[in-house]
Amino acid sequence: MDKIITVGIFLVTYILIASEKLPRHIVALAGALILVTTGIVRLDEAMTYVSWETIGLLFGMFILIVVLAEAGFFNWLALEVAERVNFDLKKIFILFPLLAGLLSTFMDSITVLLFLATLTYYVARTFKIDPVPLVIAEVCAANTGGAATLVGDPPNVILGTMLGFGFNDFVRNTGPIAMISMVVIIAYAFWQNRKMLAQTPKVTKELLEREGLKKEIKSQKLLWHGLGGMVVAVFLLVTHRELSELLHIDISAASASLFPALFVLAMVGREAEELLKSSGGETNLLKKIDSESLLFFIGLFIVVGGLEKTGVIDLMAKGMVEAAGGNHVALLLILLWAGGIASAVVDNVPLALTMAYVLKDIDKMGTGPALGLMVWALSLGVDMGGNGTPVGASANVVAYSTMERHEVKIGWVRWMKLAIPPTFLAMLVSSLLIALKYYYHF
Repeated sequence: MDKIITVGIFLVTYILIASEKLPRHIVALAGALILVTTGIVRLDEAMTYVSWETIGLLFGMFILIVVLAEAGFFNWLALEVAERVNFDLKKIFILFPLLAGLLSTFMDSITVLLFLATLTYYVARTFKIDPVPLVIAEVCAANTGGAATLVGDPPNVILGTMLGFGFNDFVRNTGPIAMISMVVIIAYAFWQNRKMLAQTPKVTKELLEREGLKKEIKSQKLLWHGLGGMVVAVFLLVTHRELSELLHIDISAASASLFPALFVLAMVGREAEELLKSSGGETNLLKKIDSESLLFFIGLFIVVGGLEKTGVIDLMAKGMVEAAGGNHVALLLILLWAGGIASAVVDNVPLALTMAYVLKDIDKMGTGPALGLMVWALSLGVDMGGNGTPVGASANVVAYSTMERHEVKIGWVRWMKLAIPPTFLAMLVSSLLIALKYYYHF
């Protein structure tokens, strides 16, 4: 009976998250609360299902990203790129998605699209073109580029911290595949929109400035502290295992981002407060951090933990192994494609969390390929597959709502028409490279 109730709670939680009728953090926390109040999961057990390392890592990165955003770094960077290519739209159509993909290897794609989608709208308005194709290309590149590192996309943070893989593991294994796939996506998007790109007028820096787009850093102090903190965080994420052994102290992925983030916050708190006050609105830097996502993750960890406790995850793992018929490459491709298709329909964060437990169980059975290979296949699938619909990943929702705020309608059909073909090609390329990785161990 507990198994049926837990599956019911899980499915209702998923459906409500996908419907976007209620805030997703409220839905996830409500699902967790029901599991606790029904006695299926005890409160002390619930806390053990939460991956606090994942929460700490995300919190630290969120702080550093907010500091850089408030300094005006991201807006400055995008305009710098546009200026370097002399405001040539053909080059911008390649470089903006490339910028989105590369930035998303080190920071949350939500933040990347928050500034880049808005900037793209104003650039497109100046060029007198439709911004939608470029924004969707940026989203697809950001989600794909995010697959390259541990911190690039929330699914990777979950898979890495829960299954014991670090920053370097992702860079060596998913990194090259994600970069090749990202190039495929950008090349296809460019070809897809070649007619529009052939008919665009010349744009100048002055025209953009008249639209209110200026290449300026709001605060040098915030900029240098933010960049310094980000460099230290990435260095610690790359080397924290080796440093732990050398110094005989436990440096986790969470502390690798939290220590520099909290130090930066202490150093720039007053400066940030003054900057926020001058621009109006919220004057507390911490309140600008995406705390709703952290609460969402906590609730979701508990809901999926209920599936683990009641044995549902074990049944899912056995079902996938049986479907592959003992063929390791077939299982890897099932993980990649099933993960990709599913993440186009539901948010890839809860999907990755559920599948992390499935991979644990398959690994315990000893009947599947190496755990690392399964993680790489799943990571690529859920990150890229999320491109497929407006709700497939959080970055999609941000870009879609940004366009709506500027009265640009996209619609599901048009989104899918623009996003699915390049994503399908990229996933074909990834499938081939994962199979080669299995056979040749590169």
